Amino acid sequence: MTTVPAMVGENVTLFCEATTGGDDLTLVSWRVKLNEADNEQLISFSPLNNQITKKEVPGYKDRIIMNADFSLTISNIGIQDEKIFSCFSLVGSDIAEIPVSVKVYKQPSNPEIMQSAAFLDEGKLQQVGVCVVNNSHPAANITWQYNSQNVDLDSPEVKIDERTFQSDKGFYNTESSLKYLSKREEKRVSFTCKATYFEDLDRTTSKLSSPVVVFVHYKTSKVSLQASPAQDVEEGTNVTLSCSGDGYPPPDKFIFSKNGEEKAFGTDQYELINVTQEDTGEYTCSQQDNPDLKDPVNITVHYLALTMNPSENISKMVGENITLECIVVSSGTVDVTLMKNDEVYQNPYTVESLQYMHSGPYTCLAKIKEVKDMKREKKVTVRVEGKPRINKLTKKVLNNTKVISCVVEGVPKPIVQWSINGTASREERVKDRRSQWCHKITVQPSENITVMCTAVNTYGQDQDTVNLTAMRFKEPVDETLEQDPSDPKNNNDESKGSDQAKVIVGVIVGLLIAAVIAGVIYWLYKKKSPTSKTKTNERGTADEIKKINKGDNNHTSGSSAV
Repeated sequence: MTTVPAMVGENVTLFCEATTGGDDLTLVSWRVKLNEADNEQLISFSPLNNQITKKEVPGYKDRIIMNADFSLTISNIGIQDEKIFSCFSLVGSDIAEIPVSVKVYKQPSNPEIMQSAAFLDEGKLQQVGVCVVNNSHPAANITWQYNSQNVDLDSPEVKIDERTFQSDKGFYNTESSLKYLSKREEKRVSFTCKATYFEDLDRTTSKLSSPVVVFVHYKTSKVSLQASPAQDVEEGTNVTLSCSGDGYPPPDKFIFSKNGEEKAFGTDQYELINVTQEDTGEYTCSQQDNPDLKDPVNITVHYLALTMNPSENISKMVGENITLECIVVSSGTVDVTLMKNDEVYQNPYTVESLQYMHSGPYTCLAKIKEVKDMKREKKVTVRVEGKPRINKLTKKVLNNTKVISCVVEGVPKPIVQWSINGTASREERVKDRRSQWCHKITVQPSENITVMCTAVNTYGQDQDTVNLTAMRFKEPVDETLEQDPSDPKNNNDESKGSDQAKVIVGVIVGLLIAAVIAGVIYWLYKKKSPTSKTKTNERGTADEIKKINKGDNNHTSGSSAV
């Protein structure tokens, strides 16, 4: 018997192997076996009268055709056509009948997982879902896959129940339910089901369902408490405590406590605002449903308070004493620095007999080692006051003029007044430097003069004088004469030595010339005047010559000598 496959809805042709034709062929007919005992004739052909006869068999009317080669074509194959057909032939006195089996196949619908679980509880054998495959012929076979791998049917963690039933149309519907025992480490699992079915006598194919992802729920076995910031907690900042559990879904209701005293509940965060030293302590969080599960963390709030003594800007008189001190209160180890203008002093810093140079801002800088970047800074300005003092009174020859500089110190800033032989002079420029001020005037004396510098403030005054020779005379070198740095003759010691030699030679020559002039004058006076008058004039002339040669060196107390 030959088996012929056919897909539902297709046309199929059955070949007759009972005859090959011939002149003595008298009858060819196709019959179908409706039951075990009965064959029903469908169609027959009689060569004697060349006539085809069809019998009205239910379900085959208008669906069968006998072809010229005596084959039978059945259109629109259905499940009901899965029967045994036979070809009967009468050739002379010989009778032959050969059966042909029709096997009908139907491709099923896509497999689909129904009634999928919302989640799986750890350690429980629970139903994942039901895989449904409909309208198949013959019945499809269903298998399950776990994370893209076939499930182990022999595993105690897996249980599969399958049932198949036939629909009114004769197709098979198959259902397969899967139960699975999940584990907490799986977190989530993916399931698919596969339907395998026949497309031919010896050819199968399969369809895969869409995956179903199921999360594994498991209880919390451990809670964790974290503080942010975890370290370097500085007084005045905010600290956030966050509690979490290792269960799924993650728990979000915890109890927060400090040193055993409940602070918050029903939340997973607790915030400390503007923390102080009182917030230092041990904090714990525990699961609200299971208070025995808890986790502690210690929080130390570091503080750093810095003050200075004196605490405010202060004024002192010259000669008084003062002590500056940085005072620190801290929760840790502190580095303290007392400085002024990048110069570091010992803490505390005591000054006996204050001077103007001690004026200025003093800064205390404190850093705590346990907390990065935690520091404090305080600043106090010390103002040293006192009567004026002239530190320096100098003269300098510059560009055919003489410049007198008076360096004064004192607080409040002194007012400087100039006097030339008792006559006030206008000051040309002033240069300040901290508690010292440099006042300058420029003169062109035509005769020897005395210049006085007077400094005055609310505490008193100071004055000093300096003598200047006339411009026609060279200013002798003394302690009050500054050298002009712009003069190229002062660039090196060799040129200075040469200049000094020239000066000495010039002085000698000048003295010789003066002696000659004095002799001439003396001779003229002697020739024209009486003896007594001549002696007096001679003495006056000698004094004048001496004054011309040596210059006027007289000055008042505290003045610089010329």
